[in-house]
Amino acid sequence: MRRAAFGRAALLAAAAVAITAAGARAAAPGSGTIMVTLGDGTTMPLRDWALSYEYAAFRTGTSSLAAAAVRKDTADLLIGKRALPTAGQTLTFNYDEIPKALVKAGVAAVSDRLQHVRELVMTGADGHKTTYKVEPPAREALLAGGEKGMSVAARSLDLRGETVTGTRKEFCLLSYTAVVECGGSPADHVVKIEFLR
Repeated sequence: MRRAAFGRAALLAAAAVAITAAGARAAAPGSGTIMVTLGDGTTMPLRDWALSYEYAAFRTGTSSLAAAAVRKDTADLLIGKRALPTAGQTLTFNYDEIPKALVKAGVAAVSDRLQHVRELVMTGADGHKTTYKVEPPAREALLAGGEKGMSVAARSLDLRGETVTGTRKEFCLLSYTAVVECGGSPADHVVKIEFLR
């Protein structure tokens, strides 16, 4: 009798923990709403957002290109070994236009231009601006507690969230490698994110 009661109580407790964890996952990592400004001037609020870092984790000595993509979602901006809190900050992306070579009939021709993030500017609520070079997150920032002998190659930083109508949106913010190319049209690239408190 006691064993059955204990089993039922344990089952109810496990279900409560699972429901709480599911709720925490839905709310994490970014809370509240952010305002996203795109290159064409349109703005869009996003909720249940995350800065999502795509990377490859692979054994040292093997190719990173063959490794499966892994993601780390966070509310922090990861630059090298730094994790910068975003709450109450405005993040601006400064771009350079670089030629994009397209191959047509075996001959390379420059036919359009690619937007490439040159630097990031974080502006606090007090108006203080700090400029950062684009630097991939350090191994320990992405692969916390990872096994020895594993290497990490950051691929991209994406922004994921949900519009007020419930549509899931994803923007490629910047690329750390030539393997990933972020959106080419102004409507596809983000120029500013306001992380509201």
